[in-house]
Amino acid sequence: MQKTPHVVILGGGTGSYVVASGLNNMPVKISMLLTMVDDGGSNQTLRDEFGLLPTSGIRQAIVALADNQTILRELFTYRFHQGGKSIEGMTFGNLFMAAMADIMGSQKKGIEETCRLLQVKGDIIPVSYDDVRLVATYEDGSQVIGEHHIDEPTHNGKLKITNLETKPEAKLSPEARQALLDADLIILGPGDFFTNTIANLIIDGVVETIKKSSAKLLFISNLMTKYGEAYNYTARDYFTDLTKYLPLEEVDYVLINNNTDFPEGVLPLYEKEHSIPVKDDLKPSDLNGHVKLIRTDLLSRFTPTKTKGDVLKRSMIRHDPSRLTNAIMKLLKK
Repeated sequence: MQKTPHVVILGGGTGSYVVASGLNNMPVKISMLLTMVDDGGSNQTLRDEFGLLPTSGIRQAIVALADNQTILRELFTYRFHQGGKSIEGMTFGNLFMAAMADIMGSQKKGIEETCRLLQVKGDIIPVSYDDVRLVATYEDGSQVIGEHHIDEPTHNGKLKITNLETKPEAKLSPEARQALLDADLIILGPGDFFTNTIANLIIDGVVETIKKSSAKLLFISNLMTKYGEAYNYTARDYFTDLTKYLPLEEVDYVLINNNTDFPEGVLPLYEKEHSIPVKDDLKPSDLNGHVKLIRTDLLSRFTPTKTKGDVLKRSMIRHDPSRLTNAIMKLLKK
């Protein structure tokens, strides 16, 4: 009997949600290993007032993998848009998991019980349970503390990040370690490059475990640059910075979108935020003969709209779940 392929999605945020939602109905086992450093929006309240690690990424992952199609799944995405500063912008899902953590006696058990209730197909695992903050060092020597301040900068967002770390040091959770060791394919990206992708690689034990794993590793390149952490980055810039944190020989595939027919009227909105499409300038010489470069149409034709009460910036140009899934399944068949 053929073994069901085990896919580990190492990331967080909307990018990981898109990958997982596409793979959810495929004959694969999915483990989502999520960053736990978000400290913006409702996550700041959860950390400061409830003493919990951020749950927005976990909530998105639960929705992506939930087999429960009742009103409870819809409730998990509901965002309060009334009630003043104390509750406006909060999602029902985040509040639900805060209550569940209290009832179950720990956040870990609360996540497990929430996954059971929503009949999650797969495993949703925090990459670390340590309470830490991201610290970015920029090319001028300045530092910014906190994922939210890196992601939505009040400083000069054109500056290049030269180093990313956590303070204090965070350690890889045992469950996340086992998932990486058992994986057939590990997926990095897409998503905010430093605050989601690299943020996982700097957790103590992650890179070492990837080296020990027999899994193939796929890096999915972003569609748009990001002011504050990847200003005017090209595909080569992303890949070069990735290999500062993860040895090049550990990367097997790079997947890049080659469709530049973006939805009408969206690019000018991105330009106001100093964001442009990622230029594909990767060459075989950049990949050292080891990494296979795959170029294909990955662009979604759907432009998402903001929900009421959402005060954070969200991506409007996204990867298409079905196109990503087709590309990933072809790799697994090999």
